[in-house]
Amino acid sequence: MKRSLFLMGILLPVLGYCQSVDSSSMRKKFTTTAPLLGGVNVTNIVASIDANGNSLTMQQPIVDLGFPVYKDFSAPHPILIKTGIRYQGLFLSGKQNLGGNAFQSITVPVLLNYSLSRTTSISFVGLATVGSDFKRSIDADDILYTAGVRIGFRPGKSFSYGITLAYISNYSGKFLLPIPDIDWTISNKLSFTGVIPARASLKYRLSEIQSLGITGSLNSSMYRLNEGAKDQYIHLQQNSAGLIYDLKLTKRWKLNLIAGHTFSQKLETFNMDQKVPFDGFAKLNDRVANISYRQNSFIFQGGLSYVF
Repeated sequence: MKRSLFLMGILLPVLGYCQSVDSSSMRKKFTTTAPLLGGVNVTNIVASIDANGNSLTMQQPIVDLGFPVYKDFSAPHPILIKTGIRYQGLFLSGKQNLGGNAFQSITVPVLLNYSLSRTTSISFVGLATVGSDFKRSIDADDILYTAGVRIGFRPGKSFSYGITLAYISNYSGKFLLPIPDIDWTISNKLSFTGVIPARASLKYRLSEIQSLGITGSLNSSMYRLNEGAKDQYIHLQQNSAGLIYDLKLTKRWKLNLIAGHTFSQKLETFNMDQKVPFDGFAKLNDRVANISYRQNSFIFQGGLSYVF
């Protein structure tokens, strides 16, 4: 299980993107109200590492922009096509021997959601990512790909679930993964959402505008590292849990805060030849890192989102 968790972490942005719209459930609603299918989300994740006599702070600013390019909810089978852009950075301050301290990535996601019925939908989702220290020109080998198909079901207003079959091609190899997800309004106060087993949140609604809960997630990212004689990539994996607080500022603005602790945190560099075969999940942990920091720490996340 641990060998596939970090791959799911890479998929979280696109899976959340896929879950955010279910045209089969919204078809009736959209005949009378204007849909809010676009949005901007700005997040910053901060964690510190003290390992091997070195102390460094990691900051990960993330900006997500999503917007529809085509929609038709009046047809017998509603359809939505959505795209956007995602920026993610990894900035390191303090003493470290990784060969760089600033990494950035740009991701372009695409979603096509088609309603088979009022309770069933199918989504085709994909993304292309370029992640690097950008100290040299980007070539085709620097582009990471993900493509997936999700079948979603909504048997009732308070419960929906789905499963995504995702194909991933990144610096560590090529993989095919089945990933389930769930969105469950347990009661008027309690709700649960998750991409199992990589992300899960259980929230209690304090009021009409506030909720408090517990959450666990995996954050994973890869970047090309151009320092040194050999081609390398840097790989960050953070498996964490903590408290989550949501505040609805206005109808369109929302604040999100998370405070927690990592129980698995790895910041490592690998040579580009450290890949595993298509069926090589059992060999992922056999990759030999050039430099490795594996110290757990407190982690803090703040986010502000706007829907339109």
